[in-house]
Formats: sequence, C-alpha cells, structure tokens
Amino acid sequence: MRILTLKLKKQRRKMRHINLLHETIAELNSSIVRDVISSDYQGDSLQNKAKLLLKYNRRLRLITY
Repeated sequence: MRILTLKLKKQRRKMRHINLLHETIAELNSSIVRDVISSDYQGDSLQNKAKLLLKYNRRLRLITY
C-alpha cells in the first residue's frame, strides 16, 4: 500500500510540473510574439527568451516521453 501511495504522489507532482511547464511555455511564447510584433525588443532580451523557450520545450519533451 505504501508503494502505491508513493507512486500516486509522484504522478501528482509530475502532472503539476507538466502543467506549470505548459503555462510557462505559453506565456513565454506570447511574450516573444508580442515583442516582435510591437518591434519593441532588444536583441539580448529576445535571444534569452528564445533560449528559455527551447530549454523548457526540451524539458517538457523529456518528462512526457
């Protein structure tokens, strides 16, 4: 029984982390698009956001598969 509860807690934690990553990726993506459309961006800031977006997408892919 203890093993089952541990697995359940791990699944819940994993699902919360996946949901957090989905929200963060969506927010970051919309921020990048908004900055590019408004032409109000600096090169370093936009590149940093793009690197973070790739990092979060890779992390999400590793967790889900």
